[in-house]
Amino acid sequence: MINILFPHKRYSFISESFLQNFPQEIINRFDENKSVIKLTKGQVLFHEGAIPTGVYILKSGKVKKYCTGLNGKEHIFHLIKENGLFGHHNLLCEETYSHSTACLTDCVFHLIPKDVFISTVENNREMLHCLLKIISHEFGVFSNNSRILAQHNVRERTALSIIKLEEFFNENGNIRLSRKDHSNIVGTSIESLVRVLHDFKEEKLIEIKENIIKIIDIKRLANITNFI
Repeated sequence: MINILFPHKRYSFISESFLQNFPQEIINRFDENKSVIKLTKGQVLFHEGAIPTGVYILKSGKVKKYCTGLNGKEHIFHLIKENGLFGHHNLLCEETYSHSTACLTDCVFHLIPKDVFISTVENNREMLHCLLKIISHEFGVFSNNSRILAQHNVRERTALSIIKLEEFFNENGNIRLSRKDHSNIVGTSIESLVRVLHDFKEEKLIEIKENIIKIIDIKRLANITNFI
């Protein structure tokens, strides 16, 4: 829905599946060299400052990428769902992780070793092209998120977050996310987020049942974002 309301994907968490349309020999090579990691909701896959040893493909579940401020508050700047690739930025620039990654749900990851990933990228133009597309999309999302935080108020940011999250979760319009994580995406306190959500509910823009948000009027939410 967000790509109908906005004529581009620069506000969306969704990016093209990394493995889509890949030659079978590359998929086989990854499968032969992968390590399988299973984590439960709330567990951290890697922490900011750790040294990358490979890249991750999320086979099932949903994760958040975040940075932690001096006061311990998280800033969630990206979400990833099934078949998403991550961990490649810091691996490619040979730096420690600039962020942490934790599970929003129970997750299964495939860890592809650094040497396998790098040699495959260097020897396959199609994979390199796909990787560049993913990095370019994510850069657009990051830069636009910075502008949104600087130039839009909490009500506008909350409306946009709900539209983005509805597309991300894709569960018949239901958004299952803790208020803490939601506030860390919007960039506000839990108390401020709850007040705005209550206003949206009173205005009949959303429904809230058992901590689940469901959109009722997405066009009016889009108008509140102040993007159109």
